[in-house]
Amino acid sequence: MSNSENPSQRATRAPLTYSEFAGDRDFATTLARGLELLRCFSPKEPWLANKQLANRLNLPAATISRLAYTLTSMGYLVQEQGHGRYRLGSAVLSLGYPLLEYFPLRRKARPLMLQLAKDTGGSISIGIRDRLNMVYIEVVRAHSRRVYPLDVGTSYPILGTAIGRAWLMALPPEERTAQLNQIRVKAPEQWARFGKDVERNIRQFAKHGCCVSVGELFPDVQAIAVPLGAIDHGEVAALNCSFQGVALDEAWLKKQVYPKLQALAREVMA
Repeated sequence: MSNSENPSQRATRAPLTYSEFAGDRDFATTLARGLELLRCFSPKEPWLANKQLANRLNLPAATISRLAYTLTSMGYLVQEQGHGRYRLGSAVLSLGYPLLEYFPLRRKARPLMLQLAKDTGGSISIGIRDRLNMVYIEVVRAHSRRVYPLDVGTSYPILGTAIGRAWLMALPPEERTAQLNQIRVKAPEQWARFGKDVERNIRQFAKHGCCVSVGELFPDVQAIAVPLGAIDHGEVAALNCSFQGVALDEAWLKKQVYPKLQALAREVMA
């Protein structure tokens, strides 16, 4: 990233790896490697060994050992005794809490989201961008049934989700085009899988005022979403209502759920 870029240009970029910053003398590569190491962990793979981390990050085992030792010493990793594997430490959770408090809109929205969840039987969520994904900063469900992960901090591809498509529609047209171009280049598999449906959503947005994803990311999940626009501190967000294990029905989403979701969005942003 060139130092000549202005702040708005930097904010719209979605780097995938620190290799994109090669040649930037102000960029701390060691710090970036440590942060990328933390991102290797997931609910499906909570424990990872040095060799697995080295393969994922394409780094020497000695470098991984130093990074893991440092992160363990600082509480960001915990080492499994006798096995040499690591998992995320409590310091990671503590690090994320101040960010959530950065969005006081969540407190205002939560009771309203809960009421809509009860009315529809769905899960209501607010999401913002994380690289080429949408990450949830608030999730409310009227029941505990779920098959796929859906909680604060969960992330899914921008293009594969209704909330990601609604987020795109919250952007000025030139920024939306820039984001779509980045996804085409940096995540071609995402574009190949979801691109046509995203283009359909964009074409129909003026008529319907919402975006949908019906059985695209998961075969038995459907969702409808609307843009929130800029929320706290100018962060662009979108609002989503999703359903798992309910008969897929795009017309029902638009006719029955959309008016309630749009009313919630207006009240939250009032």
